[in-house]
Amino acid sequence: MYSVHSQYPDVTLSKRVSELDIERRALWAGLFCSLFGLVVGLIIFAGERPPLFGDLSVGVVSAVCGAVSAGTSSAYAFRSMLRAREPWLKKIPKWRQIVTALGLVLVHVASSVMILLVVFHLFQQAFYGLHLDVLAGALAVSVATGISAYLSLEATARINAESLSVVLGIFMSAGVLISMLLAEDQGWWQSMFSSLGTTQAGMGSFWTFNLTLVISGLVLAAFTEFLTRDLVRLAQSYRCRPALERYRIARMVRPRPRLVRWCLLIVSVGIIGIGLVPFDLSMEVHSAFVQLVSAAMIFLLLGTIVLLPGYPAVFHMLSYAAIGTIWAAFQLWTEWSYYNLTGFELSVVAIMFSWISVFIRTTSAMTQDRSEPRTTHSPSEVAKAKKSAA
Repeated sequence: MYSVHSQYPDVTLSKRVSELDIERRALWAGLFCSLFGLVVGLIIFAGERPPLFGDLSVGVVSAVCGAVSAGTSSAYAFRSMLRAREPWLKKIPKWRQIVTALGLVLVHVASSVMILLVVFHLFQQAFYGLHLDVLAGALAVSVATGISAYLSLEATARINAESLSVVLGIFMSAGVLISMLLAEDQGWWQSMFSSLGTTQAGMGSFWTFNLTLVISGLVLAAFTEFLTRDLVRLAQSYRCRPALERYRIARMVRPRPRLVRWCLLIVSVGIIGIGLVPFDLSMEVHSAFVQLVSAAMIFLLLGTIVLLPGYPAVFHMLSYAAIGTIWAAFQLWTEWSYYNLTGFELSVVAIMFSWISVFIRTTSAMTQDRSEPRTTHSPSEVAKAKKSAA
């Protein structure tokens, strides 16, 4: 019989990759990729005096080389280090491993591109009119490429559910903010949030917003694998409270990692669909994906007390408070016209990500507490220890 527990065995005796191994390989990756960036810069900038930002600039070449280096380093770290540190990744189906790897690689590629373009744009504004010679431009590309490779390998090799949630939140916020700044239609917020992903908002905003959603959906799918692993570990150690054991219904309630996983996967598929089908392309399909995300999240919030027994009571209270807050936000939009649709959408996104953050941190805290070695001993154990010492 199929069981989610069979895909996440508690493997503890496999070969581990040490912290020093990660640091050493990250330094090698940074060195090789910096040489790669140096060669590319010398070739492209030969006979030129490139600006810091613009067409054929140091920033653009650095972003391209940084993306290649970040993607390569992240893929290498996933295959050779992360799977050794997290052996359960080898036990899940191949297609899920590919989706997880794809999410991790793409988020590091996109983050490198966004960060490098923003940094060089700011430097161009600070040093207005500055042009570099061939050597200086190539060295700048080399440094940017090496740092991208180093940080991407380090981040991928050490990833877990908690750190991946932080990466997801920062990446999604930064992508949406950049798409707002790139929007040619300054009044986009007067219609709806999804208007940032339309061609009317400008091609820069269109690609940034939609790619951010697609990559965020893939990262959420990758994050779901790590979170499910933690939930399975909690489910294996779950014990019904003694005061509730006499109630049959309480004994029947067990943690349901698979249902939680499916809810989050539906959310990730919905987010990807929203990015792939802008509302100006097909309003019906776009709205269907939005409703899919909403239904999965509401089901998860309503069912936490059944799906996640053993969690603190305040966590379940917060889940229902989130539903109440969403309802209040909906009333502020429809009944009292306090803000428009964009305001309502931003409120819901903020509430959802706040709850997901609390969910992740609570799960991480519970997992760490369960995995810590026992430090207290029973009276019989203490007596035996004293007797053997004597």
